[in-house]
Amino acid sequence: MTPAPAVVIPAERPASLGVARSLGRRGIPVYGIDADPWAIGMASRYVAPCPLPGGDMSDSNRLRILMSLGRRLGRRSVLFAVSDDAVLLCSKHREELQEHYSFVMPDHHTITSLLTKDGLHRMAEKHGIPAPQMYSVASLAEAERIADELPYPVIIKPVFSPSWLNPEIRGMLQTNPLGGAPKVAVCADAQELLKTYQRIAVHDPRMIFEEIIPGEDERLLYFCFYLNRNSEPLATFAGVKHRILPVGFGSASYVKSAHDPALEEISLKLLSGCRYQGLGGVEFKKDSRDGEYKLIELNARLGMWDSLGARCGIDIPHIAYCDALEIPVQAQHGYRAGVSWIDFQRDARAFLTYRSRGELTFPQWARSLTGEKDWAVFSADDWMPAVSSLVEQFQPVKGLIKRKLRRLRRQTSDFANRPLHPPVEAMGWESEGTQGTVDRG
Repeated sequence: MTPAPAVVIPAERPASLGVARSLGRRGIPVYGIDADPWAIGMASRYVAPCPLPGGDMSDSNRLRILMSLGRRLGRRSVLFAVSDDAVLLCSKHREELQEHYSFVMPDHHTITSLLTKDGLHRMAEKHGIPAPQMYSVASLAEAERIADELPYPVIIKPVFSPSWLNPEIRGMLQTNPLGGAPKVAVCADAQELLKTYQRIAVHDPRMIFEEIIPGEDERLLYFCFYLNRNSEPLATFAGVKHRILPVGFGSASYVKSAHDPALEEISLKLLSGCRYQGLGGVEFKKDSRDGEYKLIELNARLGMWDSLGARCGIDIPHIAYCDALEIPVQAQHGYRAGVSWIDFQRDARAFLTYRSRGELTFPQWARSLTGEKDWAVFSADDWMPAVSSLVEQFQPVKGLIKRKLRRLRRQTSDFANRPLHPPVEAMGWESEGTQGTVDRG
């Protein structure tokens, strides 16, 4: 009997590839939903792509497509939400989605608390978890009232990370074209803080002012996990973020698996305190002043490099898949340390910044790329996502290359021609009243 399918949304992240490769290599069918039919996950041989009609990423359209796909699959499937907004969508509409899908996550109140910076800070205080000093503001008057009391330099962060993804805010904060999408604004004094606040507040007045935890980027540690419905850990895995982009306040570009009992202890203390269930990851920074672990963020989903665990002995996507379907699965906690995860394209840009600061030489960077590793996008048995990613860099010939790759993908896909996986054209999205057509690149 064919295993129950899995559905991943969105499909444009390394985490999407992690899910698809973990499950696809075991013969489990995987569907990918995304607005971009050429997102890296959609190009995987292990994914049957389901582009959103018209590229419409609205909650209503994504929910409708999820429900439609669930009905067409004709059996209960496992749903993987791998972005914050997708997690919130699935949590908010869990009763409808659970007609067709299995997934494990905390109650909606816990989800919404953990995914907002102020909510996470309150949760940390409640359970005695050290965290940076944080101040939540929603107006210029509030910002002015506390501006002279802050421990400068400070950073300004969005209350909910996706709210700063609009082009206006990103363009406003971008200072280095090679630095990647900025996640925060750094302010040296009260004058700069208020000026920056006013510029951003035009688009989003709710912000967080936060103390900067001192120390190099290598002090960032991440604990990823899967907890069952009883909040018992079935999978635990950790790594050190040796390089990030943007440098100082960004996402991982180079990680190494590592064992850290203190990190595991403080992470599980937080998770057990809030009765967490399902996938996730917790980030801390080891404060250079006192060596204390300070809570930075929590992801209620699979993170961008959590798939490194599978190479090291902890296959989190497969454990999540089995537990969602209530299939008995052995807990996994032992893994190999010192294995690298690299997003080469981003890490090359991170290297240029570290080098300009005198923190990394070319020989040091080159040596770090040797040894056992897991690439963010490339895999020898699933190389099309890497090609698709490169194509995005060649705009003048992108259309021609994509047409050729589309034909090649049809020949190499493991799942696209199986009866369980009708082509996207046969899914019938438009027949259900969708306006517009699917953009197939």
